[in-house]
Amino acid sequence: MIDELRATLDRHADDVRPRPEPYARVVRLRRRRRQQRVTVLAVVFVLLVTTPTIWLLTPPGDGPHQPAASVPAALLPLLRSPTRGSLAGDAAFLEVMRRRTAAEVGSVRGNPGDGPYMPTDPDRIKVLFAGDIGSRRYVLTAGMDGWPLKAAFLGDPGEGPEELYQTGSGSLEAAEETSFGTGDGVHPEESFLLLGPVGAVYEEGQAQWSSTGVTRTWHPVEVPDGYYAVVEVTRSQRLRVRLGDTVLREVQTYPADPGAAVGLDPKPYGGRGTAFPDVAEQVGSSLLRLTQLAGTGATLRVLWSSQVPAPGAAGATGRAATVQVVTTDGGGPYFTGIADADGNWRDHPTGSGFAAGPEQALIVMRLPSYAAEDNQRLQIIAPPAAVRAELVRDGQVEEVPLTKGAGWWTEAGKVTATVRAYDAAGNLLATAEFTDLLPPQCDRLNPPTCQAPEPAPSTPDAIGPTG
Repeated sequence: MIDELRATLDRHADDVRPRPEPYARVVRLRRRRRQQRVTVLAVVFVLLVTTPTIWLLTPPGDGPHQPAASVPAALLPLLRSPTRGSLAGDAAFLEVMRRRTAAEVGSVRGNPGDGPYMPTDPDRIKVLFAGDIGSRRYVLTAGMDGWPLKAAFLGDPGEGPEELYQTGSGSLEAAEETSFGTGDGVHPEESFLLLGPVGAVYEEGQAQWSSTGVTRTWHPVEVPDGYYAVVEVTRSQRLRVRLGDTVLREVQTYPADPGAAVGLDPKPYGGRGTAFPDVAEQVGSSLLRLTQLAGTGATLRVLWSSQVPAPGAAGATGRAATVQVVTTDGGGPYFTGIADADGNWRDHPTGSGFAAGPEQALIVMRLPSYAAEDNQRLQIIAPPAAVRAELVRDGQVEEVPLTKGAGWWTEAGKVTATVRAYDAAGNLLATAEFTDLLPPQCDRLNPPTCQAPEPAPSTPDAIGPTG
């Protein structure tokens, strides 16, 4: 589940190319993704997460090669930084990695007209990181022309540059992160690297959650080697890299071990549905990890749980649960997950967010799907006293019956509606605005990711990066 966070990481899905993966869980790709989660629910709200790269499933174009444009200015600080890592001083090692990148990646991604590309000249390739982190040797290279492509290589400590395995390539970011599985398989571990340009500030955020959102207080993290690496991730951390006033990247780490059972009461609040203890436990565990509240004694409540239809799921149904962290104002963040008969997990971006206490909150979500098409069922979780809901769209009103505050309707396509819940006396209990039209990177537990980005023109630097 959480091993593949949303991520976040959907920004360049068409710009990357896969390589076969020799290690179990060597490189997690955020965001992800939600449709592939098995171990822990998540996100990633960013998910998913591991490298911020998604592997391309289509071959590069065969059109004529075009001259490379200037490198975007935002990427120059990282490209102009010296190589970091324990092997940064091994000139022979770095030279082989540049040649390998040019031959193996540049040969198939060497056309600037196809998007991010890798030069075929080793002298126009930079090794950004080369070194050992825990039980893995990791190398990150990038082109220094046009729209830079990056390439990642993994192996075991002590292996030479010819022995490392290329794990994939993707569009370079202003700050890079990667996570990969370590350990012996029986006792899984997770290692993590966050790499920003020289001079960047690394910070860890401490969150305060409420029914309306989250605020974070940021504190500097020491990086004596010029990067942030964790050999074994044992706790969830919210980290960011900042250069001046510009935040280059904000990420979250997750340990491989999901930790102890959360111990919540699986009975849904107000009798809204059927208790599924194992599903509630998994969803609650994921929520605590997403909010960095695992091990803090946070209180959880199950808002709703039920057997629901799920296209593509084993048995065509799944057991769903919505779990909320109870904060000091009575409400808090919530998260919804679903498991099918084979134990496969899914979630949907509209199934998480922030809500008031269950006597005031109105939650509307589209249920997850195991198939390419969306689940047509939309779920309403209203105060238990609610007996009906109104859907208001374009001046038209449609009524949905509710039982103990829970109900649903079916509708394909993208839905935008105002939803109102009423009790038996006709009193308005709660109102909510619902929309399916969320940005691809939206993680509703991280509200800034759900804001439509304002387009900004590229500001290339004619000087270009230095070698």
